Amino acid sequence: MPQLPRYEYTGPVDCTIPPDTAKLVGKSVIVTGGANGMGETTVRAFAAAGAFVTIADLNEERGKAIAEELSPNAQFVKCNITSWDEQVQLFEAAIANSPNKSCDIVIANAGISRASGDDLWPLDDPNGPPVKPQLKIIDVNITGTLYTWKLAVHYFRKQPDVPERDRCFIITGSMVAWIDSPANWQYTCSKYGLRGLMRTARRSSWEQGIRINYVAPCYIKSAIRSPEYEAQLIQKGVEFAPQEDVATCMMKLATDQTINGHSLMITPKSVSKEGFMDAGQDDHIEEGYFKRNQEVQLRIIEDKWDEGCIKGRTAEGALINGSQ
Repeated sequence: MPQLPRYEYTGPVDCTIPPDTAKLVGKSVIVTGGANGMGETTVRAFAAAGAFVTIADLNEERGKAIAEELSPNAQFVKCNITSWDEQVQLFEAAIANSPNKSCDIVIANAGISRASGDDLWPLDDPNGPPVKPQLKIIDVNITGTLYTWKLAVHYFRKQPDVPERDRCFIITGSMVAWIDSPANWQYTCSKYGLRGLMRTARRSSWEQGIRINYVAPCYIKSAIRSPEYEAQLIQKGVEFAPQEDVATCMMKLATDQTINGHSLMITPKSVSKEGFMDAGQDDHIEEGYFKRNQEVQLRIIEDKWDEGCIKGRTAEGALINGSQ
């Protein structure tokens, strides 16, 4: 498997170095939510670079059309990411039909937002019974992505043990993982949670040769948004970034095997000429309580991430008498 160093903060990612797209030739890439928006743009960029891309989406008509257009560098698999069985079929198809029978890069991009309806937001009649909310956004963004991560780990470990293979997992997050976004309750919870997954998984993922990173778009140009609403946002100070910058950021992470455990944020060109930069918010650098507690936590939790990791330890992680 790829040999990676233990995670430690060594400074921000240098985003001025463009991705070496030649490294994508022959790689097998899964993109969930790949039939529209940022996902589609990412699919197209990776396929153009010579990767074989498996598009996972519920939009069968659109997904098949994109795959046919990009053939032989793409295929479509209809997949609801909240279904474990459908995601298993997705990974099996990605490996079976890729040129090298591999799964090198997984981009967990599928997700839904407040536009899908957030039942936590409406105020119910205080004189009536409480209304149980549907948590569809959480189900898709958290449960679905955790399924994708679990399966990616499983199939990454089946990779041929050769230098040209990779084990790269990228999460499409959001800037709401750092900034307050009123009324985006479930969405914000989910994107905070996925950033937490990246931060905790990076402490163990290197043991299995897996890199995990987080991409945080904010306002991205999209045909889904009406021109009228877009004009309102611009009037209120929003600067949009193009979808192509998201794809370039994904390729940067996928081609630079030195990057692990970072959050890159998509920015307007007025902030970063590359269109993305290291968020620089995922490590406690300054001396103080947070840094001390982080160091203590890493000393307390020393579990190895291997098949025998629970042997000799209790469920909470304590050593059983006589164990090492």
